[in-house]
Amino acid sequence: MGGLRRLSLVLLALALGAVFAASGAALRAETVIERLVSPGPLSPAHARLETRCNACHVSFHKQAQNGQCLSCHTGIARDLASRTRWHGIMAQGQSCRSCHVEHRGTSQGLVLLDRAHFHHDRQTAYRLTGAHVRTSCVACHKGMVRFRETPQACVACHVRQDVHRGGLGPSCQSCHTTARWRDVLPFDHDRTHYPLTGAHRTVACLGCHVGEHWKGVSTACAACHVKQDVHRGADGPRCETCHGTANWRTIAFDHDKVAAFPLRGAHRILACVTCHPRTVRPDRAPVPCIGCHVREDVHKGADGPKCESCHSQATWKVATFDHARTGFPLIGHHVRVACVACHPKSVDKVKVGSQCIDCHRKDDVHKGTFGTVCEGCHKPTGFRIGNRVGLTVSRPASGPMSHPMSPPAQPANSLMRDFPRSGLRD
Repeated sequence: MGGLRRLSLVLLALALGAVFAASGAALRAETVIERLVSPGPLSPAHARLETRCNACHVSFHKQAQNGQCLSCHTGIARDLASRTRWHGIMAQGQSCRSCHVEHRGTSQGLVLLDRAHFHHDRQTAYRLTGAHVRTSCVACHKGMVRFRETPQACVACHVRQDVHRGGLGPSCQSCHTTARWRDVLPFDHDRTHYPLTGAHRTVACLGCHVGEHWKGVSTACAACHVKQDVHRGADGPRCETCHGTANWRTIAFDHDKVAAFPLRGAHRILACVTCHPRTVRPDRAPVPCIGCHVREDVHKGADGPKCESCHSQATWKVATFDHARTGFPLIGHHVRVACVACHPKSVDKVKVGSQCIDCHRKDDVHKGTFGTVCEGCHKPTGFRIGNRVGLTVSRPASGPMSHPMSPPAQPANSLMRDFPRSGLRD
């Protein structure tokens, strides 16, 4: 009976359409038919389409309706394609009309949201944690903004709590948690171009970021430590060459790597100002020993500036001169003789005679009679000849060691009685 009635209405509509078309009336026959077969008024969201059925429907093609919906709701179409947000997660393979029922009147909404059973974590791409779990829906989904268009950036809701006034950008979660806005996470400064070490870890953020200037802050030590710079900029901005971040007063300068004068011996325990009295500038400190040891130079400069030829860096007072390098190696008693015994004026490179007679002229009881080659009879291990030589001079000898005819011949060991006691030992 119902089908017959509907058929009658269709035939009546066709007849009326033919009448209106024939009479040239402005009202289209399609509109009359659509009104006759419409299930009811559209919702407020679609009210503007009341006279445009073809905007949502394709005649005799019910399956095409989803495509019609998505041609307008392009955002949802993207969600379905990317499988994100609510529709992309929960509505895959479903028709639009299974949830959004139209033609139920102007007082009915299209969104059928079951708030009691809605699970934000499973049904959306934005998981609720911390204080967000207890927040009402309208606190984030305000006004007529579609749920899917609600911004997810923290600053969209917390703009009033942003004491940085946008200076740190929209990623509030880098420091703040969802548990409570005032709970601030320890910022991982190592992710920046300036990792914090030593005492820098305990400094308040505003200690370096004065006025909340977070970008473009200089990483040069002098930018923050200009007041502690006792050198007043004379040593440049690279304080880290000498200072560490653990303590400003603790200096760890590697003199061997940076300077042209590696520190050895007693030099290692000297204070910097001992050699650098005005400023710690490697290019201004003298490298020759005499530059610092002029007061200790008992030679008054007579031996030249190369103090290291005799003195070591272990201690200034102990001289270790290698006499063998002079061409006159010291052996026997010569090893224990003081330098000034042979070098009475200066321990320098002034030529000193290398013949025995040059030092032992006063000890020569022969008064030059036997020439200058004392080592013919005497040795550096002992000037006394003694019985071990076993030499008896009984007649004149030939050559440079010849003995005179007078005094009379006598044993060689008896000659030692005539040697003066001038400090020489046998």
